[in-house]
Amino acid sequence: MEEKDKEYSILQNFGYCIKATIQNYPKLLVLCVSLIVINAAIPVITAFLPKVVIDEIVNQKPLEHLMFATGLFLGTIIIMTSLQKYIDRLIYWHKYKMNTYFLKMVTNKSLRTDYCNQEDEHFRNLQSESFASCNGNFSYYARIYDTSVGFMANLLGFVTFFYVLIRLNIIIVFFLVISTLASYFMNKRIIKWEKVNNEEKISYTQKLQYITKVSGEIKAAKDIRLYNMIAWLNSVYRVNMEGVNSWYKKYASKIFKVSICDCSFSLVREGVTYFYLLYLVLQGTLTVADFVLYFNVIVGFSAWLNSLLGQVNTINRLNVSINRFRTFVEYPEKYCRNSGEKIHDFLKPRTIELKNVSYQYSGEDSKVIDDLSLTINPGQHLAVVGLNGAGKTTLVKLICGLIDPTEGQVLYDGKDLKVLDRDEVYKAFGVVFQQYSILPVTIAEIVAENIRENVNVDRVKKCLEQAGLMEKINSLKYGLDTKYDKTMWEDGIDLSGGEKQKLLLARALYKNSPIVILDEPTAALDPISEQNMYELYNGVMDSKSSIFISHRLASTRFCSHIILLENGKIIECGTHDELLSLHGKYYELFETQAKHYREKKVDEYEHS
Repeated sequence: MEEKDKEYSILQNFGYCIKATIQNYPKLLVLCVSLIVINAAIPVITAFLPKVVIDEIVNQKPLEHLMFATGLFLGTIIIMTSLQKYIDRLIYWHKYKMNTYFLKMVTNKSLRTDYCNQEDEHFRNLQSESFASCNGNFSYYARIYDTSVGFMANLLGFVTFFYVLIRLNIIIVFFLVISTLASYFMNKRIIKWEKVNNEEKISYTQKLQYITKVSGEIKAAKDIRLYNMIAWLNSVYRVNMEGVNSWYKKYASKIFKVSICDCSFSLVREGVTYFYLLYLVLQGTLTVADFVLYFNVIVGFSAWLNSLLGQVNTINRLNVSINRFRTFVEYPEKYCRNSGEKIHDFLKPRTIELKNVSYQYSGEDSKVIDDLSLTINPGQHLAVVGLNGAGKTTLVKLICGLIDPTEGQVLYDGKDLKVLDRDEVYKAFGVVFQQYSILPVTIAEIVAENIRENVNVDRVKKCLEQAGLMEKINSLKYGLDTKYDKTMWEDGIDLSGGEKQKLLLARALYKNSPIVILDEPTAALDPISEQNMYELYNGVMDSKSSIFISHRLASTRFCSHIILLENGKIIECGTHDELLSLHGKYYELFETQAKHYREKKVDEYEHS
């Protein structure tokens, strides 16, 4: 069942961010408070400066007095403006530190979360959004500090100017509030339109980003040129660019209309207050100095209020983003970690038993594994064969504890995987998946899956020797310190398909797990290379339990036990010879594959 998003209030999320800031970089909080005071003070002091100067002149104060008063105000403004810029730059740097902290939370969650979460589309969407929300100084989490500073400074300035204006005329205050609210709600219509039509814009931009990304990828470069895809990609890019332009034209048109209305409200607001202040001056109830002060305060009051209302919308958007972030980092973990039972002497292979196991992926109508029971004894070499889609890879994930069955039990040494420490379970398995990952680091680091300082070089050499790759590594200029992946390193290397498989086997051997699983790692190899590779695998696993996954039946004849999967069920089992003697589905598949290779061999002979 899909996990619901967290719905924390704005105050709760604000408190969450403050707590994280205090725990990690309390200086950032002090800087923000200082900036709030400065940002609120500068407009207030600026508004009062003309009044002070005019009062000094009207009251015929000495020139020294006038210069002192003016200098005091200007000096204060200059000092505060300088501090404002300095603190703003410090905040920019400390925001980067907090971004790093939140980004680390996302990374740790991604690396440590249960594998079943990574297969959940909702979780992956949250993961992507959470990464974006704290990646860069203009991310959502960075904007929290800017918005909070802006909101609090505006609120402080608004309250100050409200106190000044309330002494003038309460009706004027209400008039300013109502006219500013009218402008706010006009602008809110733009935000609403943008929200409703945002999916259309995202659809265009995603396609544009994809084409831009693909055009620079070395993997796609060959296909683009050989299949003359340039004109097609340009056409798709142009269509989507026109769509984006059309979207922004509509957006600009609506902004233009709202801006006209906003300017009209502003003209009326300032015109009415201006004439009212002139009336008071002509009536003799308001001095020229007070006229200048109140006019500046009225303009500032409207600006404060308008900014406050705009920031309320920003805060609401940020709140949604923080809720999504917290939903991600607080996403429930189902597997036992640390609290689970430990596996004692895990270097020895143990019995693995599947009891009436079924598995169904979220959102799918049918089961991938259906009421399957299987026992793998210590030291047994098991082959799992079947056509694509039979459930072989899902079975592997169930056996090594990456996912839990929706029905039934997976037992390791008689204990349900659900009660065992899942990290201990992972230590028991060395797996080479069909879809593997090799980091762009040195050969030694790839094998050891560790930084160079922690690599046991002798052990790496032994594993590479067992995997049949040491001769290749010795021929390289830098040997074990050779960097993998030419796209990342100028002096990097690439390996052939067979060499990659040997490297992955060396990695699995270095881990020294009692159970090794090979999930169609040789699917891209020709049958002879695959057969040689499997014989190599078989030769280095005498003391281990091993599970070989393949859709080529001839490659697994050396295994002591073979099961044939179809639609998530075991339909036949036995040794290679036993299954052939049954003349069942296994025999049928074997003969079909053998016939293909016999015909191919005859054809090659006739054309030689």
